[in-house]
Amino acid sequence: MSEGLFSGVFLPATLVVIMIGVGLSLTVQSFKSIILYPKAMLTGLFAQMGLLPIIAFVLADRMDIAPEYKVGLVIIAASPGGASSGLVNHLLRANVALSVSLTTINSLLVVFTMPYLTRIALERYMGDAVSISLPFARTVGDIALMTVAPALVGVLIRRFQPVFSRKLEQPLRYILPILLLLAFLGVIFFDTGGESHSYAGAMSLVKPVLLLNTISMGTGYLVSRLMGLGSTSGITISTEVGLQNSSLAIYVAQSLLKSGPMALVGVVYGTLTFASTILMALAIKWLNLQTRRINRWIRVRMGGQKANQPPTKGLGGEESIR
Repeated sequence: MSEGLFSGVFLPATLVVIMIGVGLSLTVQSFKSIILYPKAMLTGLFAQMGLLPIIAFVLADRMDIAPEYKVGLVIIAASPGGASSGLVNHLLRANVALSVSLTTINSLLVVFTMPYLTRIALERYMGDAVSISLPFARTVGDIALMTVAPALVGVLIRRFQPVFSRKLEQPLRYILPILLLLAFLGVIFFDTGGESHSYAGAMSLVKPVLLLNTISMGTGYLVSRLMGLGSTSGITISTEVGLQNSSLAIYVAQSLLKSGPMALVGVVYGTLTFASTILMALAIKWLNLQTRRINRWIRVRMGGQKANQPPTKGLGGEESIR
């Protein structure tokens, strides 16, 4: 799977535009709250860097797929959250500042953890002792240019052109997802079109990719709530855990390991999981709403909080029962 027009040019450019759009919804105060209340950040890092790789190894052990695809699943799980996770949190009105912060910190840490996890996967599933080394400066630089820098540009635009930013916010909610979808469709239908394994392999990867996405999202949300975080932060962490940087995974598989099948996992993952992540997050929000209604009804029946009394607030303005 050679790097083509969509994977090499259109997709990275789209991610930059997306992060500028995401940055338009952020303020400096958004990031100050993350520093003052770091529990959400630490919980997200634990779920993404600790629990997600375990889930990937368990799925790879149990799924009847080619060994290269098993390694590809682990590479995806070892990748940081991508720019698209910031977009999803923006669309869902979740904690975008937390999302960008998690992506930034995780992107620095995976330079050390990703080679280690990939080597374990190669030895476990292919009997291969090959080790890889991510070039620190290039990896961090690429991620910074695609995520942090564009987001900061968006923050500055909002700071100095607030009226212009507000005008752009609503149309961008529709334009940005369409751009990302076109980029991934271009990768899977054009950049991989000449390879015989692409379409058959892609179909066999639908189930494991969606399982990795949904199980990791559910786990991330459950851990967040067990740690006492509100549903807004829980959904943010769930999205970060469930939606990884498939571009980096494709780079590692194709450029460093020279494996088209491993890279195909990243392509299928990036193509399918944007939509499945939004659907899963919406399902979580719906369940939260039903839970709140049931809790309120129980309180009323037991003579507690009245039905029309607003729920109490937790740290950061989140409703404590959300």
